[in-house]
Amino acid sequence: MTVNYDELSKQVLKLDGKIRFAAVANSKGELVAGGYKENIEKIFGEDEAKMSMHYALQKRDLNTNLAYKIGLEKASITDFEKVSMISIPINSNELFLIRTEPNVDHCKIVNFVHSALDSKSGIKEEIKKIQTEIAELKKMEKNKIGKTMQRAKKKGVKRKPARKSAAKKKVVKRKPARKSAAKKKVVKRKPARKSAAKKKVVKRKPARKAVKRNTTRRK
Repeated sequence: MTVNYDELSKQVLKLDGKIRFAAVANSKGELVAGGYKENIEKIFGEDEAKMSMHYALQKRDLNTNLAYKIGLEKASITDFEKVSMISIPINSNELFLIRTEPNVDHCKIVNFVHSALDSKSGIKEEIKKIQTEIAELKKMEKNKIGKTMQRAKKKGVKRKPARKSAAKKKVVKRKPARKSAAKKKVVKRKPARKSAAKKKVVKRKPARKAVKRNTTRRK
């Protein structure tokens, strides 16, 4: 039995006075059923509403990529200052979107939608299909990994040994430093001349004796 989405959207709007919007969107971002509550001021314009749906679908797709680890997404709740946004996956192509005023009982709304979908639709079958697809993907990944490992073992790729650092770096023998000019030639200096052979002794002639004066008086 298929679900009447228009009827379900109306039931959700009546569930709480703070619920502003309840609708179903497809994977293209188009509204399939539902909409705003009557006589209520819209927060989003037409373009902004499309962007909001696009982001909700994008978020659902991102969470689906992790489903094989954390399980399927049941609901996503984002609280803002002016509004709360709830998205509930119906199947792989459709998403139930709800917008409410702050401080509302989110769990009450989510449980109501889940109970309505479980009792009136084939959502359980859809979940089983998704689970089987995820299991098949896991097997395919394991098989790919196993094959690549086997190929690597068969090839037995041997790595070339690292080159020895230039044959242990050639030992450069340095020439011994030249001895400082054969220990510097000893230059023998000539002995300093003796001061003119100890300065030649000049022998002075003895002074002449004073001539005796002739004391003879003339007569």
